[in-house]
Amino acid sequence: MTVIDLDATRGTRDRVDEADFVIIGTGAAGATAARVLSEAGHDVALIEEGPAPPQAGFRADAYSAFRSYWRDMGFQAARGRAAIPILQGRAVGGTTVVNGAIVHRLPEAVHAGWESDGALDSRLSYDALTRTFETLDRELRVGPAPESVLGRNNGTLRAAVKTLGARGNVTLRNVDGCRGSGRCNQGCPTGRKQSMHRTFVPRAMRAGARVYATCRAERVRFSRGRASGVSARFRHPVTGERGPRLTLHARRAVLVAASAVGTPMLLLRSGVRHPLLGRRFAAHPGTSVMGIFDEPVRMWSGATQGYETTEFLDDDMKMETVGVPLEIGAARMPGFGADLVRRVADFGHVAQWGVQVKARARGRVRRGLFGDTAIHYDLTDEDVSRFRRGVARLIEMMFATGAREVWPGVHGLPARITSADAAAGLADMDDDPRRFHFIAAHLFGTAAMHPDHRRGVVGPDGGVHGVEALHVIDSSVFPSNLGVNPQHSICAIAWRLAAALA
Repeated sequence: MTVIDLDATRGTRDRVDEADFVIIGTGAAGATAARVLSEAGHDVALIEEGPAPPQAGFRADAYSAFRSYWRDMGFQAARGRAAIPILQGRAVGGTTVVNGAIVHRLPEAVHAGWESDGALDSRLSYDALTRTFETLDRELRVGPAPESVLGRNNGTLRAAVKTLGARGNVTLRNVDGCRGSGRCNQGCPTGRKQSMHRTFVPRAMRAGARVYATCRAERVRFSRGRASGVSARFRHPVTGERGPRLTLHARRAVLVAASAVGTPMLLLRSGVRHPLLGRRFAAHPGTSVMGIFDEPVRMWSGATQGYETTEFLDDDMKMETVGVPLEIGAARMPGFGADLVRRVADFGHVAQWGVQVKARARGRVRRGLFGDTAIHYDLTDEDVSRFRRGVARLIEMMFATGAREVWPGVHGLPARITSADAAAGLADMDDDPRRFHFIAAHLFGTAAMHPDHRRGVVGPDGGVHGVEALHVIDSSVFPSNLGVNPQHSICAIAWRLAAALA
């Protein structure tokens, strides 16, 4: 895949280009829209702040991935009573390059809630979305991880779920012939994960689309109340080296797909004003528990995230395996010095499972004092209470399937516990989020959709209220939290909105 990036433009003059549609962002939303619009015969240009990753052969170490393909090296955080890392990819292909490839369709109950609130129209009916999901399943090779590459971390969780008599399933993933490398979050080394940089971006380029990478969209341009293009600049995402400016004129429309964090920031920089822009930030955060087993687990072998249980979705929580490399796992292990060294030596016997909660909390994304991104997000007491229950269940499940020791990672519990009884202390704790270590990667709502401009930033077509030819097509438009992994829903909604524009 050939893209125009800083290296290709170094030493050249500022550039000007034009297209029917200019798309900001190349992740699940932007790449899908590009695939739909370009194959419908439209001229498409995409802008991506991050670099173009290799098709395969990513380095194995976590540092290289975080430095090159994760926003702010993974240090972006939401501030509240607790600081919560907000994990987002920054590359051609967006977060799809470095996520776990997990596929869930938009839950019907969530969609029904959006419909009953009047947020949607026929473009996003569940029947229409279902047809699109089926197409996406075919094109992105969605299916369960084969037994041959499931691995012991996933297999042990499956045994624990079965022991408790709960529902569980091998996770559906967009992978074609998974080799079980256990490195989804560093970039698939064998090129089997069907990330956007391997699928819809090159497909759009074959239909004539152009990709400008290592190029930061600075603002949307307007003419007579209409979005007319984008001002951008080539810039190295790590060193900050600046290259020439890029002006992209849009003949038909500008589509913003910069994420629930990046989209409101871009619109605010561009002068778009709406009382809800950047507000109602929602997330699907998670935490994890580690356990050590007599039998080898080898998290580095097998599908990174290949098994889950949805038994507790009615309690707004989902549990799944979380495979991590040693350098990440060691940061979660208890102890220090010689004690930590002994645990690191036993890393091959360690399993890690996570719980994600469909949080009720709402936050805000806004410009900070120096123009930087400021995210405020504070989990509610009810959210933290769910995490207490979820962690207790994970501890119970680990001991039920033979863990000899569990490391809950909860302030107020012993760092090492040797029986499920020790988890009883969770029930008596307060709901202070600082007791847990959280991450959040599933983000929603900062430019929510609703036909009433008082209740939404964009209408049911993704068009920004009060501005012509400016559309938002990413998870910013989701009116509420999904409670499941959102990539497939993002693709489907972007597809439907792009198809309407086409």
